[in-house]
Amino acid sequence: MMRPQPETPAPRVVVVGGGLAGWIAAAYLRRVLRRLGGPVTLVAPSSVSATGVLATRPGLTRFLRGFSIDETVFMRRCGATFRLASRFEDWFEVGRGHWHPFGECGPRVDGLDLFHFWLKQGLEAGDAGAYADYAPQARMAAAGRGPMSEAGSSTAMEAGSYGYHLDRAGLVRFFREVALSEGVRVVTGRVQSAELGLLGDVASLSIDGGGTVSGDLFIDATGAAAFLIGETLGEPWIDGLAGACDRVASLALPPDPERPPFTTYAGSAEGWMARVPVAGRTEASLAYSATLSTPEAAEAALRGWTGADPATAIGHRPLRIGRRRTPWLANVVAIGAAAREIGPLAGLETDLIVSALEAFVEHLPRGEGTPVLRRAYGARMAALADETEGALALHCALGRRPEPVWAALRAGFLPDALADRLDLYEIGGRIALPEAQLFDETDHYHLLAGADLLPRRPFAPVDLAGPRGLGNFLAGIRAQADQIAGAMTPHAVLMERLHGPTEIARPPARLAPATRPATGPASLRRTPEGARLADLVAALGQPFGYERSVKASDGVLQTDRFLISVHKVGLGPEPGPALSVLAAKLGLGEAERDEAAALVADADIVHLGYEDGPSGALYKLYVEWSARTDAAWASAENGAADPILVHRAYKWNLQRPGPAVVTLYHWPWVRSADEIAGRLSRIGSGQAGWGEAGPRVVGIAQALLRLAETHGRGTPHYLEAREAQGPRLSYDLNLYDCHLTVGQAESLLATAFVDLDVPRAEAASVLAERREDVLGHVAGGVGRDGRPFLTVYSRTSRDRTG
Repeated sequence: MMRPQPETPAPRVVVVGGGLAGWIAAAYLRRVLRRLGGPVTLVAPSSVSATGVLATRPGLTRFLRGFSIDETVFMRRCGATFRLASRFEDWFEVGRGHWHPFGECGPRVDGLDLFHFWLKQGLEAGDAGAYADYAPQARMAAAGRGPMSEAGSSTAMEAGSYGYHLDRAGLVRFFREVALSEGVRVVTGRVQSAELGLLGDVASLSIDGGGTVSGDLFIDATGAAAFLIGETLGEPWIDGLAGACDRVASLALPPDPERPPFTTYAGSAEGWMARVPVAGRTEASLAYSATLSTPEAAEAALRGWTGADPATAIGHRPLRIGRRRTPWLANVVAIGAAAREIGPLAGLETDLIVSALEAFVEHLPRGEGTPVLRRAYGARMAALADETEGALALHCALGRRPEPVWAALRAGFLPDALADRLDLYEIGGRIALPEAQLFDETDHYHLLAGADLLPRRPFAPVDLAGPRGLGNFLAGIRAQADQIAGAMTPHAVLMERLHGPTEIARPPARLAPATRPATGPASLRRTPEGARLADLVAALGQPFGYERSVKASDGVLQTDRFLISVHKVGLGPEPGPALSVLAAKLGLGEAERDEAAALVADADIVHLGYEDGPSGALYKLYVEWSARTDAAWASAENGAADPILVHRAYKWNLQRPGPAVVTLYHWPWVRSADEIAGRLSRIGSGQAGWGEAGPRVVGIAQALLRLAETHGRGTPHYLEAREAQGPRLSYDLNLYDCHLTVGQAESLLATAFVDLDVPRAEAASVLAERREDVLGHVAGGVGRDGRPFLTVYSRTSRDRTG
């Protein structure tokens, strides 16, 4: 009988590397380990290069759903388009093409893949068509359809059987935000060395600048450098696929107006090419062999295929394929390119990262037995590497093109297990996989059918399980696939709703100047939700004020934040009902909009806000009592009365049904800069509940007060914001009357953003873009998530009124 073991504390995990693998690992492991009380720390330089594009498979789509991420927000942040399939042209031989879709290819019949029945019909009657004709995703891709209907659903959406085309830098930034929101601790700096313990484990890391980071388990996500698993522990790298292409040439093209929902691959005399369409551009590449071709020949082939202008820049980089002999050595686990590289052909990069992390969590050490877990993990990763390398080998080995590069690809290493599997397939009619893999049975059939490598006879059980009237049965399935595809929304329409039109330079009529209030603020129109707000305000036909803001919190800058201000008379003779109708069109709940409509009767100003944050599109409605506040300001009273309510704000997320969050903004009877500074000092010392957050967000307010005294020419105003539920408490320092510019406060604001862990380069870029703006509200404190934040509002001179 086994005895229960005492609970072992969750390990301290340190992720090294700030690229894609590092941020995905940090976000996922923190979410898993948080339930066990385990901290996750990520160590990386302040900026990590992330360029290029990615074509992903359904594995990442399903992985994202585990984070409850809003797909619309994710796709917009990452410049994403849907990927339903791959289209191969001139691949196995010139003039021949085939589709390789995701998802099931028709229904399984008595547990068997439809391929077997398609093969039987083709061998016996010769009229089965292409195998991919029975796959809904292939029909959608060929017809230029997305994976959803106008109702927003489909079997493909429900199953997550589609991938994305993604901007790599956008994906890294997105997972960085997710990791920070999950509570990952970030240490900025480069790792200089690793200190080993007596048993050869990594004990701690030395960071440039003198700091150290200790941990129990270390995740090496340092890419090809493999600082921990390779350089420190000396685990060797094993090259794969001898004779494969070893260089990649790439260039960026304008976005494809057709916005195809598939990746295009093509064979050429110099190697193989790929075209990946993301929202803002299309990136094309050519993989070639440095021993069989030249950079000039590769560039000529790539330009010829894409029609690129001769002046278009083409970059070259090495292409490495292989794996680490052991991905988990001592207490170091390598993921991403530090563990294995399969190349971009099969689109498996993110799948391999996700699979490695999920397997690691399944083998997470919690005390004794670590060697057993480590061996089991290693065996699983070796099997996964064999399967993915086999998928790549199949793409290379089945071709019949005569050029030297293709002959070299055919001569490359074919794993014994794969060769045996192909022999059995040729004789017995079926691909037998040891267990479910990333490249599954249906994937193999699509590839083999595309190469016209078919078995000599159907799989024997098909003769027992096949339906009567096989030809009619298959024709019905093919018709159903076409019907499903026809019911889907055109992919170009979905992408225009998500990202806007494909034009690089938008027509002036779409982004009209702010001097024409009927068109609304131009910058709001970058998203459908922002455009909705702009259109509603434009429909009022009244002057309005307009300002934008940037918010820093936990190392993340949110820049898509806007506020429009309308005097209540701009709502018409009956402002209450008009406001209720407007708020309903923005999705505010009935109870809240009725309350706001009643309050506006004795208010003066209405503010309508929009922001696009990590949790999705957020709308805001502020009701302001400015007249009574001005009267109190001008009175002789000196704070004897209760604080005066200036704004009542409602904030709601369209993707998260439920009551709006209500925030109250009060003036606490402070007028002069000295009184404001004293109030801030008391809050910053922790008396009001800010604790450690105080110094990080109060210091900038004190500094701006001094700047206003020395360089401004007006009086600052001060409010405090609280929410009935949660820890939200913040100040609002209104500096519009001081006539300062963002440029005058740029160095102070940059320092404050960096204090909130924002990379210095990112802070500098955002502030430089707003340098000429008039500096307005500066708000700081503790948000409803309990974390410190700083928000800076500004407006250009032309945005003071509509």
